[in-house]
Parts: sequence; C-alpha cells; structure tokens
Amino acid sequence: MDYSFKEKSVIASLGVTLLIFGWFFYRAFSNLSLGTGNEQLSVNDIITAIILIAILESIIQSFFAIKNKNEEDERDKLIQLSSYRNGYWVLCIGVWFLITHLLFEATGDWFNFYHNLIFSSPAFISHLLLLFFVLAEVTNFITQLYYYRKGI
Repeated sequence: MDYSFKEKSVIASLGVTLLIFGWFFYRAFSNLSLGTGNEQLSVNDIITAIILIAILESIIQSFFAIKNKNEEDERDKLIQLSSYRNGYWVLCIGVWFLITHLLFEATGDWFNFYHNLIFSSPAFISHLLLLFFVLAEVTNFITQLYYYRKGI
C-alpha cells in the first residue's frame, strides 16, 4: 500500500500512543486492588510516559519530514476537523460517564462495599480520566486514517 506523508505520520503517532499508554495503563490498572497500598497515582510514571511519547514522536516525525515535503491542503484540514470532532465526542462521553460514576458512588446504594473501595479511590478516578483523554486521541488518529483511506 502506498501511504501519504500524513498517513505515515498518523500511523506512527497511533503506534507510539498505543504502545506507551498501553504499557502505562496495564501497569496502572493491574496495581489497583483492594488493600495492597499500590493505589496511589504515580506521577513519575505519567511523566515518564509523556517524555517517552515526546521523544519518540520527535524522532519519528523528523525522520518522515526529512524524507517528504509536508504540503497541507483543504482536504487535510477538513479531515483533521472531523477527526477532532469525533475525539471530542469520545472525551465528552467519557467525562459524563465519570461524573455519573462519581454521582452514583456518592449515594452508596448502587454498588457493594468492596466495589466502592476500589472504584472510588482517587487513583482509579485519575487513571480513568487519563484513559478517556487517551481514547479521545486514539479516536482522532483512527478517524484520520479512515478518512484518508475512504475519503471525506
């Protein structure tokens, strides 16, 4: 398959995001358990993930920029607008899910006691919010790839 510069760039960004944040969320959600004491949000892990993404993105994008000239047209701008809209909707749904989750957790009648301890911890809520941000970005990348292949 022949990919354009923009498609290669989006594929690389999607791969880096899935790789780094997949590793991060696997470690984060596997450590969330009742009474282990590992439930605190590790700021160092988040900073490490962000720095790794920045470094890998810089290397990959500079490699693509050396090989190809980046010429953006109206189609690219329209694809970006549509994909950002889809990512925005995923983020809105995720935030509303989180708000309703917190609302039902506050009533105390919806889940049993053990469920409340794990899923209402600040670490779980923080990781879940970050997960929704990453899902919005992944939706943005996947939508861009779809529109570049199928047209808009």
